[in-house]
Amino acid sequence: MMRIPRNVTLVCLFVTMVVACQAQFQAESGVLDARALDFAQNKLALRGYWTFYDQELLTPPVLQHGGVNEYFPQTWNERRKDGSGIGFGTYALRVLVAGGMDSLALEIPQLYNCYSLWINGELVASAGKVGTSKKATMPYWTHQVATFSLREKDTLDIVLQIANFHHHKGGAKDLIYMATPQRTAAHFNLATTTNIIAIIVLLLEGIFFLIIFIVKRKSAALCFALLCITWSVRALFSNLYLVVGFFPDISWNLLVRVEYMSLYFAMIWSNMLLYFLFKNVGSSLVMAYTLIAINMLFVVFTLFAPPLIFTKWISLYLGVAAITVLYGAVMVVRALFFEHAGAWFLMASILIGVIMFGYDIVAYQLTFSYNFVFLNIGYTVMFVLVMMALLFHLNILKSNHADTLLTYDDLFRKG
Repeated sequence: MMRIPRNVTLVCLFVTMVVACQAQFQAESGVLDARALDFAQNKLALRGYWTFYDQELLTPPVLQHGGVNEYFPQTWNERRKDGSGIGFGTYALRVLVAGGMDSLALEIPQLYNCYSLWINGELVASAGKVGTSKKATMPYWTHQVATFSLREKDTLDIVLQIANFHHHKGGAKDLIYMATPQRTAAHFNLATTTNIIAIIVLLLEGIFFLIIFIVKRKSAALCFALLCITWSVRALFSNLYLVVGFFPDISWNLLVRVEYMSLYFAMIWSNMLLYFLFKNVGSSLVMAYTLIAINMLFVVFTLFAPPLIFTKWISLYLGVAAITVLYGAVMVVRALFFEHAGAWFLMASILIGVIMFGYDIVAYQLTFSYNFVFLNIGYTVMFVLVMMALLFHLNILKSNHADTLLTYDDLFRKG
């Protein structure tokens, strides 16, 4: 009999314990029993089977019968046979907690596309305007924290109304978390701070390489500058939606168009950068121009089509983005055949980019929450590594080792 290594057994045991712990705190039939959870040390994901009232907007008190058991979070597109995300509905959940606490807080992500949330009959959070028709509904995206008083109660009756008539997706994709106000604020502030740092770093890199382009007239410098600036805009208009904090009255139509178009433009600059960097290792001008043309078509489509239409095709576009990622990965593998030590510096940045963008795509397609800190740090590291590689490529930084200089001369064709 084959003997299982001890470390493998320990890993399996650990994974089993984690899964069991998560399953312990999962709602069943509209009730989530979290009395055994220590909120001082943990946060509670409001996952599981809520009571759902489809095509009904109910206000507290909501009786937890008459509806259906519906897993949360889940987009309406996933639960409906026709794949439609249009409509409205009410979710109800009773959460049982240990008594003696004064207050708790919710971290609420972007929901599709507006919502109102009550706890024990008190409206504690909302975004946009919930209604039963497109005219009566106002979409609004924001990632927010809502603190509420427990008054030493041990039962929380949560009522969540969601409506969508403007976007392809409806319902909820990301988890809502409950924790102490201190823990919730600390997590939200960390995610916000790393997001702001990423935006500042990207803007500074973009401005720096615009200056380099003006001085040296190198195409790679211009492409990277535009990529940095575009991605900084995307970081402001997506995920945490920090732009809403600066401009609360910003049009949702403008926000969603900028979010989508910034992705397409980022892919355009990425394809151009890949071409100029990897001319010597078989980068295809036809491939680059083809991908650029496809992205430009999506830009024009997003600019003129209503959000309900252009958001429907993002899944198709993610296939195009995956081709770009694969294209970059192929260029990485080809470049590695040069076997020069200096090449690994840039290779690391591209591999990180493949990982980060792959995570971004999977997180969007599947129902699990983004780790915003991971995303912000990962993308920042990736762009810094590319910046350093380009500084060597443009001979602004010089290595003390001749073989490293030869690496960049061999790997890149100045353009």
